[in-house]
Amino acid sequence: MKPLSKNKRRGYFISLCIVFVIGAPLFVLNARGYRLNWNNVLKPSQTGGLYISTDQSGIEIYVDRLLVKETSIVQKSIFVPDIKPGMHEVNVSKDGLQSWNKTLKVFPEIVTEARSFLMKSSPELLEIPRFFNPQTPGAATSSKEIPLRNMEYDAINALFLPLAVGTTSSKAATTSPDDKILNNMLVKNDTGKLHVFWTGKIDLIPNYFCENIVCKSEIIVNTASRVLSYDLFPGRNDILILRLADGIYVSEIDDRSPQNIQKIVSEPGYDFRTKDGKIYLKRDEKIYAVSP
Repeated sequence: MKPLSKNKRRGYFISLCIVFVIGAPLFVLNARGYRLNWNNVLKPSQTGGLYISTDQSGIEIYVDRLLVKETSIVQKSIFVPDIKPGMHEVNVSKDGLQSWNKTLKVFPEIVTEARSFLMKSSPELLEIPRFFNPQTPGAATSSKEIPLRNMEYDAINALFLPLAVGTTSSKAATTSPDDKILNNMLVKNDTGKLHVFWTGKIDLIPNYFCENIVCKSEIIVNTASRVLSYDLFPGRNDILILRLADGIYVSEIDDRSPQNIQKIVSEPGYDFRTKDGKIYLKRDEKIYAVSP
């Protein structure tokens, strides 16, 4: 094969240079979120993105009422690119679960993040018996048999008991109405309304405190009635368990649009505690574990 002539080599080199000069800026603009506006090709428009995370599979995620993804065991979060800057409605739902809805603002060249949560529509409460009956299955009941105390009940019930003078308990403290530090957040209970302040390093501030590059120092958790006690939801640092007069609820801290508040039980008289990643409820002398 004959080598290319000097003129052809020069022509190819010039052609590649032209492609690079034209293509490089387009590549950079594309990476920064610019997209061509086909109504005016000479006027590129800037876009942003949404990143929505969940913790379950089989969840449908809608953006502006259009289904964009159903999560799977492998992929439980989605990234939606090329979104026009402005306000966008995000809906996350699954049969048997309470839905999560958020209106988020998308900024040019910025990925807006949010983390959803979905409680069961009717959370199952599993009663922890106070006593065990020692009677063998199928045997006749004897008045002399003494029920055995359930050690699990006693251990959980101890969490609900008032603290003795001079003793301390971090778990009892976090579910009290006092001001507490929870995972670098100061939560102040001001006559039943929670004010949340970030106390950690500014570069570690959660995304729900910020929009674009502007971060606020305080978030108010809005509820229909006074918060009697609170705690972080097990395994999460962005949602709280709340005891209100009419029941036990879960609320996100994120106030970029009205906070999602979902129920565990909407009946008065319940208190709650958390231990080893589980939620326990108590009403009168009955204690229940909340089924995940």
